[in-house]
Amino acid sequence: MPELIHESEGLKIVRNDRNKFCVCTLFYYADPEKRKPEWENTVRQGMSQRDWAKEYLIDYTAKFGDRVFPELQDKRDSIVVPATDFDSGQFWGGFDYGARNPSSFHVYTYCDGAFYAIWELYKPCKNIPEFALEIRQCPYYHRLKYIAADPSLFAKRTHSVGGEPESVANLFIKEGISKFIPGNTDEETWIATIRKHWEKEDPSFKISESCRNLIREFENATFEDYSSDKVKEMSNFKEGIVDKDNHAMDDNKYFFNSQPSPKSGIRSKFANDIASKWYSWGGKTRKGKHMAEYQQPGFIGMKHPRSNELTPDYAPGIKYGWKEQGR
Repeated sequence: MPELIHESEGLKIVRNDRNKFCVCTLFYYADPEKRKPEWENTVRQGMSQRDWAKEYLIDYTAKFGDRVFPELQDKRDSIVVPATDFDSGQFWGGFDYGARNPSSFHVYTYCDGAFYAIWELYKPCKNIPEFALEIRQCPYYHRLKYIAADPSLFAKRTHSVGGEPESVANLFIKEGISKFIPGNTDEETWIATIRKHWEKEDPSFKISESCRNLIREFENATFEDYSSDKVKEMSNFKEGIVDKDNHAMDDNKYFFNSQPSPKSGIRSKFANDIASKWYSWGGKTRKGKHMAEYQQPGFIGMKHPRSNELTPDYAPGIKYGWKEQGR
């Protein structure tokens, strides 16, 4: 760590611990005249938060683009809460798979009008049986309603011992992880959802301080930088998050895009709830029969609600024995 030599209002001097060079950082507010709110308001007119942070606050991270969730900085004490054990309530999971990059698994719950991220497993999945065991050892695993997972998890991109095409989801199912549903990747909807939760004075989505990687990714998330005219000319403009170091946010996205309902009872589920469609809480098939009639031994597959393809290796089909489901 650099050695702090001097610090006063607007001036900071440190000594580099490697080459022993002294580095002086002089901020605009070293000038007493520029500490007045009137001066700042005049200068900031027409400037984005990113430009202000880069030019005047000497924030080296600001060059990567505007922060996606500045609310986490403004309301950190309200959003990040002490770690707490939840003994009762409803629980869901979010999962983003990575073999070389980190896999991210979080547990979410609902309590007193707010969603909470309460448990975290974050590391590369180098061995599926070992990683699956760590998921099953989560103290909340057996109470999870479902785990909204990376949809690519369900594509048959690997092979079984016998050489047959197989999905990574099915490899997890063989290790006892039978609560997966495919997540929704709609990023714009997810960003709007998080902002809606965090715009309130008392945020309705909070993160346990034990979920360090989720907090870090939310803090560091930035939009793609289109500040350069040359970049604008060469790129199709789209308000997208920089696709890097976002594994925990991805599992959070799959969870919130599954439209979890905090209400008790299966009849309170919304008709457009993805989880409701997959688990058929109070739902009926095309033939008008209640799904319970299909939950009998012998039915080991179900049809994907979008592709209409029979997929016997999907976790809900195996666990609940559904054969078919209407849209």
